[in-house]
Amino acid sequence: MRRNVRICTVALSCGLAAASLQAQAPKEVNREANMRFAQMDANRDDVISRAEWKGSAQSFRVHDWDNDGVLSREEVRVGARRVARGGDPTPFEGWDREYDYTNWTEAGFERLDLNRDSRISREEFPFARAGFNRADHNRDGALSRAEFLGGEDPAEDDDRDDSFWNLDHNHDNRVDRVEWHGSRARFDALDTNNNGVLTPAEFAGSDDAPPDLFNSVDTNRDNAIVWTEWHWDKASFDARDVNRDGRITREELNRTGGGATAAQNTAHKAGYNRGLTDGRTAGQQDRTRGWGWTLDGREELERADAGYENRINGLVEYQTGYRDGFRQGYREGYERR
Repeated sequence: MRRNVRICTVALSCGLAAASLQAQAPKEVNREANMRFAQMDANRDDVISRAEWKGSAQSFRVHDWDNDGVLSREEVRVGARRVARGGDPTPFEGWDREYDYTNWTEAGFERLDLNRDSRISREEFPFARAGFNRADHNRDGALSRAEFLGGEDPAEDDDRDDSFWNLDHNHDNRVDRVEWHGSRARFDALDTNNNGVLTPAEFAGSDDAPPDLFNSVDTNRDNAIVWTEWHWDKASFDARDVNRDGRITREELNRTGGGATAAQNTAHKAGYNRGLTDGRTAGQQDRTRGWGWTLDGREELERADAGYENRINGLVEYQTGYRDGFRQGYREGYERR
């Protein structure tokens, strides 16, 4: 009888010890969050202004959940969860880019879980690989419902709403611990080579080019995209459904426009040719350097005016053509072995 009492006492002690450790974890998270907030709140007014925010303007907007122009303690706290939101579908801006995913809700999960196995595989996720990789906490190549909705541990903040380019405040093609806004554990999980910085390849979980967007969206593999497979706004679907048959073919998806004047076509072609050349060079350089796929967020695409001359007469058309050509050329250069 005495032996049974001793066993129960030991078991109770172990249970209390485990409970004590679990209780300490939230305290540690709160301590880290308070320190982080205090370091940024220079004037001690209990909010973080844009001037105090250590990050880009785009990143500030991501964290300003209520759009009031300042960040509250809750909006900055590590592990905080933005109120689930679906929002309106985003416009479709081109076939050769990765789109950030924002609908991390129950409805979003059901929309993507095509085979109804309560897991989102990479093949079921036609969006930026970085979002998938950051949400895949256990690194099994699929998102459980818990991971999709934010993770099981409230202290594990993967900051998935912030893109690599938002976080890379100094534009050195790396995200260090100072620029990172999530929890340390998630940073360490992404930092596969343990060098203290994150590259675009580590964000994406691969240094390969993104999969073909058409194949990713064409879930039933019938060589056409119908409205129920489309993840963007209705206007962009209708704009690409040229023959109005309710289906988008690969040729329709990849088209760059139509109905332009001769001068506009000339400017677009000039921009396209220059962008194609520049894109091939950039893609090959990034692959050779081991930087990974770094197409979005590039200054060349922001300006899109390299090689433009006034005699071309059509800057907007030139820029559109340049971006189309650069994206096409980048993939060609990146995949060249």
